[in-house]
Amino acid sequence: DNWHIGEKCLAPCLENGKLHEGTISSIEKDKNGKSFAVVSFLESEERKILITKLCRVKASRGPWKSLIFDDGDLEKPYFPDRNLPSPAVAFKLSDNGDFIPYTINRYLRDYQREGAQFLYGHYANRRGCILGDDMGLGKTIQVISFLAAVLHKKGTREDIENNMPEFLLRTMKKESKCNPKKTFLIVAPLSVLYNWKDELDTWGYFKVSVLHGSKKDDDLSRIKQGKCEVALTTYETVRLYLDEFNSVEWSAVIVDEAHRIKNPKAQITQTMKSLKCSVRIGLTGTILQNNMKELWCVMDWAVPGLLGSRLHFKKKFSDPVEHGQRHTATKRELATGRKAMVKLARKMSGWFLRRTKALISDQLPKKEDRMVYCSLTEFQKAVYQAVLETEDVSLVLRAGEPCSCKSGRKRKNCCYKVNAHGETIKSLRFSYLTILQKVANHAALLQTDNSSKQQEAHIKRVCSQVFSSFPDFVQLSKDAAFETISDPKYSGKMKVLQQLLNHFRKNKDKVLLFSFSTKLLDVLEQYCMASGLDYRRLDGNTKSEDRIRIVREFNSIQEINICLVSTMAGGLGLNFVGANVVILFDPTWNPANDLQAIDRAYRIGQYKDVKVFRLISLGTVEEMMYLRQVYKQQLHCVVVGSENAKRYFEAVQGSKEHQGELFGIHNLFKLRTHGSCLTKDILE
Repeated sequence: DNWHIGEKCLAPCLENGKLHEGTISSIEKDKNGKSFAVVSFLESEERKILITKLCRVKASRGPWKSLIFDDGDLEKPYFPDRNLPSPAVAFKLSDNGDFIPYTINRYLRDYQREGAQFLYGHYANRRGCILGDDMGLGKTIQVISFLAAVLHKKGTREDIENNMPEFLLRTMKKESKCNPKKTFLIVAPLSVLYNWKDELDTWGYFKVSVLHGSKKDDDLSRIKQGKCEVALTTYETVRLYLDEFNSVEWSAVIVDEAHRIKNPKAQITQTMKSLKCSVRIGLTGTILQNNMKELWCVMDWAVPGLLGSRLHFKKKFSDPVEHGQRHTATKRELATGRKAMVKLARKMSGWFLRRTKALISDQLPKKEDRMVYCSLTEFQKAVYQAVLETEDVSLVLRAGEPCSCKSGRKRKNCCYKVNAHGETIKSLRFSYLTILQKVANHAALLQTDNSSKQQEAHIKRVCSQVFSSFPDFVQLSKDAAFETISDPKYSGKMKVLQQLLNHFRKNKDKVLLFSFSTKLLDVLEQYCMASGLDYRRLDGNTKSEDRIRIVREFNSIQEINICLVSTMAGGLGLNFVGANVVILFDPTWNPANDLQAIDRAYRIGQYKDVKVFRLISLGTVEEMMYLRQVYKQQLHCVVVGSENAKRYFEAVQGSKEHQGELFGIHNLFKLRTHGSCLTKDILE
């Protein structure tokens, strides 16, 4: 068969063997004399294929248009089952010919056009900004619209032609449009890296490279030759290969989940600040998660110097705002706090754009968010109390008292710096907090595999003290029989969970069950197996490709009742609209983690009402964790949302004088057994 370079052909696809249109870019023979063609496909990948496997394209209408596709079929994006919210016209971003192509614009909402315009304005002026929309408002699509405009995409056959290699354009007698080459870098957590690739492929014809894993070097050299428009990579890859990244002239750096740049001292922050590019665009729905310093850090990365130095920011903004938020604040503190808030909002207004879910509330179903307080079982109470009575915890609690040697110094700085095993007070504090969290969830978590050496030693010490009075548990947990693990005697939350899951199963609801601890996911997985639930599991060890498959299966297969997800791994960027029930088995310290988890199901595309259940062990450290979440969210509302939030607490984070009911060590290491719910007392 006579094939020529530059000729169109139909070649079988690797995945399913279907024929796809491609172009022959070279022809070669192997040592056995077999002829192969290197075929370049529309998706811009190249593959070597036996010449005998190729089929001819029937020519028609003009020299190279084929019968396979109509021009209309080639439009990207194209969602035949979606109503078009807008007419199919392009949206002009500037007078010099940059516009969002009609193929994308017809699917955008007004606020998304405004977001793309905001990004474009900062890009055109060569400066950074933060798009701070709530989760689920389509930040990804706004970025893609902006990219399509500055890369002059049309979303039609024309893009396919323009993406062809130079030599092909010459053989087709087409001039390649010699615009100066632009290359954009998108940095995202690994968990959503391939999600970005998927979205870019769905919404247009972009030349995309994924810089991750073993092929990095080849891809980097393609980028330097100007053969790529959008490069996708992870924070970790940038850190490891910073110099290589700095050898490319990026048109803009776009950072997804930009709240990761929240700690000025962290390596990730140093790396992102060292990445050379004046246009730094950050995307985050939660710019302030724990304290105002984080907001300063993210803004200082995107627009260096905008909010002054860190000390200046603390004095002028964060101190007055936080003191004004106490429910016992004086009128003067209140007024100063409000003034600082208004000033901060004004300073950030041009550089930070945030819209909330209220914008699309008419398109979202209802969401019910319920706290479920679970009493500890008698067994858990005994273990919890025993942990609080250990010598180590007593050292931690008395660390601030004057030392018994009369030196006038605090115990932790004098004769009681370490315990009998040479461990510092600080390390004991963290280790025993973790142990309390474990006991509050499930006593089976005190099995020691998978914990750090130090934690293992602490757990063993605790267990020998506690379990002497529960010999049956020790025996059972040695056999690791499933019965122990799901026996409600050992966990108050498991009791509640069993009832909830039975109810949802009867109702044919689909459940996302989140836990922070993978060990706890193991326990829950054993429970699912024994109960005959058809489940999927997604945690930090799930490969990127598998994540997308699991989400797809869960959303589309009716029989899968439940998906177990690790709060940290599954919280980001995944789209579980198949679920209508979200259970958070354990709270985390950071409210954004839990909100991210809930927003996996409660987002655009969700048609069922969503019920959220947060399980919290009554009277334990978990109540403190939840109350601190409320404190942090109240701060977020006030600073980022410029609203007047209700003031519940006396406490101020980081203040020695105002530890109140929330902060300080004595609030954490305590079991409130009198059955009253502290959360209820404070919030009502």
